[in-house]
Amino acid sequence: MKQTTDIELSGLTGSSPIGALAAFGLLRLCAEIPSLRDAKLAWRREDDWVAVLEVSDVFGPDSLVGLLNEHLKQQSHQVFAWADDIRVQKSDYCQVLQQSLSDASSVNRRLCDYLAAFASEMAVDNTKGLVKPTAFYMTSGQQKFLSSALELTETFKKDQPEKIREALFGPWLYRDKQHALGWDPAAERVYALRHKKPGEEAPTSISGAVRLALEALPLYPVFPDKRGRLTTSGFVRINRENIFRWPLWRDPIRLDTLKSLVIANLENEDDFAQRGVTAVYSSIRSEFGQGYGIFRPAQLVWQQTWG
Repeated sequence: MKQTTDIELSGLTGSSPIGALAAFGLLRLCAEIPSLRDAKLAWRREDDWVAVLEVSDVFGPDSLVGLLNEHLKQQSHQVFAWADDIRVQKSDYCQVLQQSLSDASSVNRRLCDYLAAFASEMAVDNTKGLVKPTAFYMTSGQQKFLSSALELTETFKKDQPEKIREALFGPWLYRDKQHALGWDPAAERVYALRHKKPGEEAPTSISGAVRLALEALPLYPVFPDKRGRLTTSGFVRINRENIFRWPLWRDPIRLDTLKSLVIANLENEDDFAQRGVTAVYSSIRSEFGQGYGIFRPAQLVWQQTWG
């Protein structure tokens, strides 16, 4: 029987959308690394909910960082290189979809999975004929989503163990001059709170966390509703607000379970209990300026009580 150990990821807190997404993306990455394929993810309640990775006892924090560093250096970036931005003409998107299907295999469907999460050829902007993007798309103007993602992933083509370590174990110091893609409420740059206009100030982020969060996108496929409006898995619409909602749990789970859990329709305490969920958080997707978006600080939707 294999012996396992828990690696507490003190940098990845469940009460933050970027922390949760980075933890989910981490588990997807582990599934791609043969020696980490059996990894499981759980959450432990301390001052905050902290991610815990269950792995073989031959691994520790240093070896985990090393394996992730090497894997990210070798990983294909094709998923972010097919265009500058997700919002392209329907015909162009269909062409990329067809090519991804032709190139896919039973062991490599990475591009297919990302395209299913980026947009749908069935949901198109009637004004310009562009495909509508995922709700995780929060860039605008000169900030192109795919270009920004590609720039970030290329950073990790070189050795970046310290950036990975900072993301996993903290503290988060926000020294990286890269965009958080709107996913980190703490990185928000609001005009009213700054001496400079947001466009004049270089963005900062925890690039390792954003890099891991990019790996979580395939967990959230998109689909058009009856009115042609694009819906992103994991989001709910309440009072005209688009809200990202994510679960936390105590018992370690593998990637297959995570895939079904994060897109489950969790509406009440019975749903939570049946799926082993111990807390649910949500974050409003807020837009400002010329279409820029940001996740607002998360709110606790529900948490299991212990007697």
